[in-house]
Amino acid sequence: MFTEKFKKKDLLYIGAKKKANVDHILVRDYIREIDIGAFQSEYGIKQRVSFNVILEVNTNNYPMHDNVDLVLSYDNIIEVIENEIGQKRVALLETLAEKIALSCLCLDNVAAVTVRLEKLDRGSGKLGVQISRTKVQSNGIKTNMKSLQKSNLIIKTKIPNTGLLFISNRMLLPENISILKEFVATSTMTWVICLSEIFKEFSEMNPETDIEVLTMSVAQNAYVLNKKINDWKLARSKTEVAFLLKEGVNCIWCPSDLYEFSKKDVFLYKEFALSMACHLTKGLFMKKIYLFQQDKLPYALTEDMQTNGVTVEYCKI
Repeated sequence: MFTEKFKKKDLLYIGAKKKANVDHILVRDYIREIDIGAFQSEYGIKQRVSFNVILEVNTNNYPMHDNVDLVLSYDNIIEVIENEIGQKRVALLETLAEKIALSCLCLDNVAAVTVRLEKLDRGSGKLGVQISRTKVQSNGIKTNMKSLQKSNLIIKTKIPNTGLLFISNRMLLPENISILKEFVATSTMTWVICLSEIFKEFSEMNPETDIEVLTMSVAQNAYVLNKKINDWKLARSKTEVAFLLKEGVNCIWCPSDLYEFSKKDVFLYKEFALSMACHLTKGLFMKKIYLFQQDKLPYALTEDMQTNGVTVEYCKI
């Protein structure tokens, strides 16, 4: 099996110097049916291919955090694979492996990659190829980065047809929940729903000293909304929000200690939850926050938001 046979020598890359802090992130035995092959008998016929990818990730640049937003996700590897097999048909496993390797090297902090592809339906054994590439060896990274950004695999651009909807506490009242559900259900967009603090009095608290309490108060409201509309998924990190939005799943922002949000990010006076929503908006490369069924914000507040790169749009049903 790939797990047992993948020895140290497979992780030594030509021209790559070993660093003090290096992690290896891997996806093993990811099987997809694809149209590939150089022989006429293989054209137009899907066959199973096993994908195995190991990334060498430089961890010198950041301290250890138990935070999914600060590490490379396994999903990034799978998305690279899915993106490449969705492109124009290729004849050779070598070509596909090269494309996957170059795409993986575009991911943050990846120094080197090993890709193994194996055909599972050609004879009684496995027929395949294994390549190793380093960032310094690759000359096609810039072109490939453009391709990835267009497909929104590396989250450097806004995910298409998505938005952040900020709602006030009054939308949690029984008579308003149906209005909120109808708006989201009839919308052509996929939404992440952000809520205010559970009690308005929380907004009077000092984010300098009470940021954890304020964060929990927003999370409490998220649980309340999830209880009322349980087919909207709770998302506790930016990575989870991005994953659900790409899957077309509406979600509820439930901030936790997994989210990097500090007192310096609270730029709106006495508007902690709105500050956090703006921070998430920018983290998802959105430029607009939608306020649902709300009165217009004070001009000074919208000015502060625009200064920080976020505009406001009001929406009603």
